[in-house]
Amino acid sequence: MGSVTALPGSMLMGQDFSRFMEESEAHAKVLPPSAFQGQFEAYRRDGGQSDSPCLPWSKTHENFQMRPGEVTLWAGTNGSGKSMVTSHVALSLMQQGHKVVTQSFEMKPIRQLERFIRQSAACKDFSDQAALRFFDWAEGRLWFYDQQGTVKPKMVMAVCRYAAQELGATNVVIDSLMKAVKGEDDYNGQKDFVDMLTSVARDYGIHIHLVHHTKKMEDETKIPSKTDAKGSGAIADLVDNVMMVWRNKPKEAIADAYNRGATIGQKEMEKLDAPDVILVCDKQRNHDWEGRIALWFDRGSWQYLGGPKHAAIPIGA
Repeated sequence: MGSVTALPGSMLMGQDFSRFMEESEAHAKVLPPSAFQGQFEAYRRDGGQSDSPCLPWSKTHENFQMRPGEVTLWAGTNGSGKSMVTSHVALSLMQQGHKVVTQSFEMKPIRQLERFIRQSAACKDFSDQAALRFFDWAEGRLWFYDQQGTVKPKMVMAVCRYAAQELGATNVVIDSLMKAVKGEDDYNGQKDFVDMLTSVARDYGIHIHLVHHTKKMEDETKIPSKTDAKGSGAIADLVDNVMMVWRNKPKEAIADAYNRGATIGQKEMEKLDAPDVILVCDKQRNHDWEGRIALWFDRGSWQYLGGPKHAAIPIGA
């Protein structure tokens, strides 16, 4: 893998966020019908279908879009790949012309960049030239808020407002919810935090992607639902969309055994054709589709592919 020795000039540490700490004034939200006329006419023209950005997989484009003013919860167990999936989604958003700010409180920007560049280059052993092309392409499209560990909810909101007002960002990724509240049992804190996020998303017309953990699953063959999200049940109630991420570990176990030379029965062999990951859209407030999205994980590029015979292709740079 090529070495990466510098970060893009898009770090948010050292910024003065004080003027972004407060909510917008109430009078700014009291508007006459004419203020919404343009939006309404556009809504009528496209039959209620927005032109918001889509997920990376063409088979999902008619069913799910990342509309401004919404919050999407991406939830899964530890190691399910939810952060990897949202990284792939963020790259796709940038490719579609959108600006993205990431607030990862679990991974330093250097590690995030390694993942972004590998997915963008569509290969494991990317060259220094591929890394440089990514830095050039990502400048003005991608920013990192460099803060790991716990963070105060007001600061998370301030970064979201700054992203929207100063950077023109349309999408913000927050990884993860539990780093912004006092603990797993702080249900009121979780509810208040997500409630604030939904308000910021609506007020500033951005889409917020919130990464969250599920409860420990005793049965790894069970695909989780929104009721399996860790903490307060209000989290899934308050967000606009819920995407559950399930990693097919039973398939991985069969594949590992097969690669070690173990005898595999016909039933187990058939399971090797199953998808590596399933995304479950378990809630979509502003669209009537809910369902499952089958994906295949490409180990070289760390991309998620829409079909078993699809090939990873470079994204953006």
